[in-house]
Amino acid sequence: MNLQGLGTALDDIGIEPLVVALGSRDEQCWCIHGTPEGPWQVYWMERGQKNHLVELPDESAACELLLGRLTYSQLVAGRLTRR
Repeated sequence: MNLQGLGTALDDIGIEPLVVALGSRDEQCWCIHGTPEGPWQVYWMERGQKNHLVELPDESAACELLLGRLTYSQLVAGRLTRR
């Protein structure tokens, strides 16, 4: 999975685009991007702080982690149901 595929999947599960910064950083949202040092980072940015920071070795692993987190949050909120 890459950032484009993640964007499509997040749209499919009803995540608003303003909640995720794909490939960049922004306040009050989930951020996912590569770093100059190599690893990919996934975290919630608030007041300039990286909360719940996870570093992963590649784009695919980072995308899968964030998709899992946000899918779970949709399930807990009752916005997704079993088919």
